[in-house]
Amino acid sequence: MKQHETAPFWETKTLEELNPQEWEALCDGCGLCCLNRLQDEDDDQAPIYLTRVACHCYDIVAGQCSDYANRFTRVEGCMRLTPERAAEYTWLPETCAYRLRHEGKTLPLWHPLITKDPHSVRPYGMYALDPVLESEDIE
Repeated sequence: MKQHETAPFWETKTLEELNPQEWEALCDGCGLCCLNRLQDEDDDQAPIYLTRVACHCYDIVAGQCSDYANRFTRVEGCMRLTPERAAEYTWLPETCAYRLRHEGKTLPLWHPLITKDPHSVRPYGMYALDPVLESEDIE
């Protein structure tokens, strides 16, 4: 690294030090957090399992939430991912930037912050696109 260059925020800041824009930028857009989850409702310590069913707001073609700004009011149980809860995200993929940074690991080379391409996860298969069912498909 040249002397006048500084390390990127995701390498120099802890999750708690990130501002909201930096926190959001860490997301690689895989959409796996938009898959419906199953957990024993009587046991908070039980493992969380991801299904193949995407939230009804998840746009499978675009690979993102169709109403991101209003997702918490529109979708009961939509999980708000926060730096304070990062230790709980063991159900997210091992490549999830929130998990990686919580564990002190670096981002993969295909991460959109590094490639500057919001779809760079796709060639690596790290996205909830196929095979995924929309919740309307199973009703």
